[in-house]
Amino acid sequence: MRSLCELLKRQAQRFHGFGELTILKILEAHKDSEKEVQRAAEICSEIAATVLPVELCVRTLCPIIKSGDYPTNQAAIKMLTKLTEQHQKNVILQLLPDMMPALVQAYDNTESSVRKAAVFCLVAIHSVVGDSMKQYLSSLNGSKMKLLNLYIKRHQGSSSSTPGSPASSVTYQ
Repeated sequence: MRSLCELLKRQAQRFHGFGELTILKILEAHKDSEKEVQRAAEICSEIAATVLPVELCVRTLCPIIKSGDYPTNQAAIKMLTKLTEQHQKNVILQLLPDMMPALVQAYDNTESSVRKAAVFCLVAIHSVVGDSMKQYLSSLNGSKMKLLNLYIKRHQGSSSSTPGSPASSVTYQ
């Protein structure tokens, strides 16, 4: 995993031809019984999310988020969160139709840590695109919307001193 991380950092272009396989192998490593391997896989996921083509990542991650098993689906959500944090609004806006259905479905997962990761990813998306994501949240029930709004407001409060962050006070109904 450490070697893969270094290769991704230094020669990411070599992985573009088989990025899907690379992402899948990194996500599979999150299942390893060794904590050190899991941590290295987490770091490697973050690096891959920043250096591999964004469309390739989203195209690979969304099906895993929708139908993958824990902890692979959780790792995919965390990777998508990192990807969201690293890209501009216009890029994320183009990918919303692919990302949002998978995240809304993950927000309903039986595993609490997967739901939590989905909420954090939705908050990260909101911090980039603001109200543009609202249309994708219509299927969420009232309590899930309240929780999401709470996390969004907390994030806005903690990042209000950060230049360039959307300052809108959003409440989705």
